[in-house]
Amino acid sequence: MKNKFLTALAVLSCIAFTSCSDDSSDSFDNANGDVAKKYITKITTTTSEQGVEPATLTVNYDAAGKVSSVTDGEETSYFAYESGSLKNISGDGDVLNIPNLLSTPQDAYEVGDVLNYDSKGNPVKVRIYERDWDGNIYEQYTGEITYEDKPNPYFYTLQAAGIIDVLDNLDLNFSLTPQSEELIKAKLLLPVSNPKKVVIKDENGNVKKTIVNDYVYGADNYPVSATATETSEYGTWIYTTTYTYK
Repeated sequence: MKNKFLTALAVLSCIAFTSCSDDSSDSFDNANGDVAKKYITKITTTTSEQGVEPATLTVNYDAAGKVSSVTDGEETSYFAYESGSLKNISGDGDVLNIPNLLSTPQDAYEVGDVLNYDSKGNPVKVRIYERDWDGNIYEQYTGEITYEDKPNPYFYTLQAAGIIDVLDNLDLNFSLTPQSEELIKAKLLLPVSNPKKVVIKDENGNVKKTIVNDYVYGADNYPVSATATETSEYGTWIYTTTYTYK
């Protein structure tokens, strides 16, 4: 469930990312206009997969409106700030897991490169991998992503966690001192819009998996629920997610 919240913020070599130099907030505003600032407090996901219990992710905030902790009931990440800026994240949660574009909760792929972006700066084609137990890549795929004309519902929550500021301060000039690979992945895959559909294809162009998200939106154009239908050669699974905001 954590990987539905804080994405595969994903792995990436920046070959030609035209919006990398932009401030993330400016890119988000340019793409979405004057939208309400909504902050996630809870996400609950249920699935048709037999034997899988509902999963709930809870986001807590301090008196200043900053994210203080994120927990799935088993693992928790704690956020500490200094002069309003994120200073440290502790605990055992994976906070660089903003909603995974390429997977439902069933499984995940490793993103290798962003191959194309749309005019808003959303990644629309990525190279993805599967690895064996020894870490060797044994399959390569492409993921093609389409989006709804609605804002990324996680953006302001990530901003309240200080993560957007951290990403904006990254220097993506790879000739300089290397930055954290995980942070680079996060910055390059972060979308400004809400993902609608993902089609995963093998190297021969055969479709291996399709994920379609159907949303119910509230008055502020943020989803209050979503149904993800995942279809592959192994069958079809349905995941239902509800969102609570403040």
